[in-house]
Amino acid sequence: MVEREIAHRIFAKELNDSSSTIHSTIEEAINSEGHTPNYLLTPVGTMVNRVFIVGVITEVDNVGTETDTWKARVVDPSGAFTVYAGQYQPQAAIFLSSVETPAFVSVVGKVRVYKPDAGSPIISLRPEEIHLADEAMRNCWVIDTAELTLDRIDAFSKMLSLCENDPDSCNCPENMVIPSNLSEGICLAIDNYGTGADYLNELRSVVKRCIISIDLVSSADGDKDIDVVVMELLEELDDGKGVGYMDLLSVANSRNINEKAVDSAVRSLLAKGQCYEPKIGIIRPIS
Repeated sequence: MVEREIAHRIFAKELNDSSSTIHSTIEEAINSEGHTPNYLLTPVGTMVNRVFIVGVITEVDNVGTETDTWKARVVDPSGAFTVYAGQYQPQAAIFLSSVETPAFVSVVGKVRVYKPDAGSPIISLRPEEIHLADEAMRNCWVIDTAELTLDRIDAFSKMLSLCENDPDSCNCPENMVIPSNLSEGICLAIDNYGTGADYLNELRSVVKRCIISIDLVSSADGDKDIDVVVMELLEELDDGKGVGYMDLLSVANSRNINEKAVDSAVRSLLAKGQCYEPKIGIIRPIS
């Protein structure tokens, strides 16, 4: 029985920056009983045949002519994946035909590369599985994918240092401290892309922004909740002349809302124009 290829966790940025493909050899085809996977080689050396992604599906279109073929856009914090499903992906096609956007989804799919005569290669996914997900699952995927991507970047950086100090080491990945599952792809990426420190730093920055983005979403959700609570308190306490800040703190404290949260919420509400200070120490909601 032929083992299935690993479904890599990979950000849209790394996938869409890729253009080189690695084809199986005749010997590999014989040894694998005709199973000949081809790989998309990314600039940091990930050899991708299948992926696992979680993101927000924002667009779905029926782009088929004679048969239904659905095209979808799934975004993560780094960019967007293009997903196609047609007659050979019937369950995925049914899903895409009925899903309401936007929605969190998880996708396991094969990578496909189309190389037009002119222009850059077009990278897309053919889903083997696609399901509804949620924000928590997306956030976990971002963290996991960030860790794996940073591991690949670190391994690549080590390779560059080794090559700089000893050029012959680039031809001998089996003798290096880099894991064997990464070293082959890294060597190929150096040959095919000439990936250097600038790209690694760029991708590292993208990964950090991805992590920050989910922290900001969580913070924004929390701020929104406390903003609503404090706004409701202001409206409850307002007698038409505004609410004393100390009175607001006192009532909030009795409801287990600490001073720091109240202060943050008041600043947020003032910034959004939902309340104002007719005089110092008095907060008046705008209805």
